[in-house]
Amino acid sequence: MKFATMETARGRVWGLVEGDRVHLAPADLLARVPDLKSAIAAGLAPLAADLAAVPPLPLAGMVHAPVIPNPEQIFCAGLNYVRHREETAAPGRVYPKYPVIFGRYATSLAGHGTPIVKPRNSDVVDFEGELVAIIGRPGRHIARDDALAHVAGYACFNDVSMRDWQMRGEQWTPGKNFPTSGPLGPVMVTADEVGPLGDLWIRTFLDGVEMQAAPLRDFVFDLPALVAYVSGFAELRPGDLIATGTPGGVGFTRTPPVLLEPGKVVEVAVDRVGRLSNPVVAEP
Repeated sequence: MKFATMETARGRVWGLVEGDRVHLAPADLLARVPDLKSAIAAGLAPLAADLAAVPPLPLAGMVHAPVIPNPEQIFCAGLNYVRHREETAAPGRVYPKYPVIFGRYATSLAGHGTPIVKPRNSDVVDFEGELVAIIGRPGRHIARDDALAHVAGYACFNDVSMRDWQMRGEQWTPGKNFPTSGPLGPVMVTADEVGPLGDLWIRTFLDGVEMQAAPLRDFVFDLPALVAYVSGFAELRPGDLIATGTPGGVGFTRTPPVLLEPGKVVEVAVDRVGRLSNPVVAEP
């Protein structure tokens, strides 16, 4: 199953996506289940059956919101592909034996098709294509072997990074939370439909040119390890996001650097999950 959140005259409305159409939740359902996060907590299968009876609308021309607009928690894994570690390595750098985790805020999220605003106070705006896991079942101290049972589905994500702000100190938070810097979508695909991750590939394109490409088996810490680790210090809740890291090929390490500039279009594609596309514009 695939789900999306759309910007409509009724506000943000979630729905079931089938092909090039979407069954948007009617008012009576929204009164009980106001957003996709709530739908995940309530159970998607019976709600999908109800939505399938609603006349569908064409997706063409509709405006996407972030597929989960209001996660309570967003956890991001840094340096989680070997090649990305290698391209960012500094002399004498020692990598920790545990995942590198930083946080994002929901205010940084953007929908599929929403322009990424290049801020006027950053000169090094970079792309990071990622797979996001969307939590379905709450949990604390989750065992690695049980971790995937807590995942409701997956979406494409772009961890757009203001590198000059990211590198100003030891903490990455400033460079990772500018408005519109976290495109998420266009849909959430349920975990059963995606299946095992290992053979799937993630790719990032800039103006149609492939910048990043890697199989998801190249994680340093795979998704079960990330879920287990994060649940060791936080209580995971339905709708929470875990961004699994970006592969090698980011723009600021290239010679010369290849960065996000107004007029460009950046896309993140993950096999069996979807393709997320966003233009870049200048901040007014």
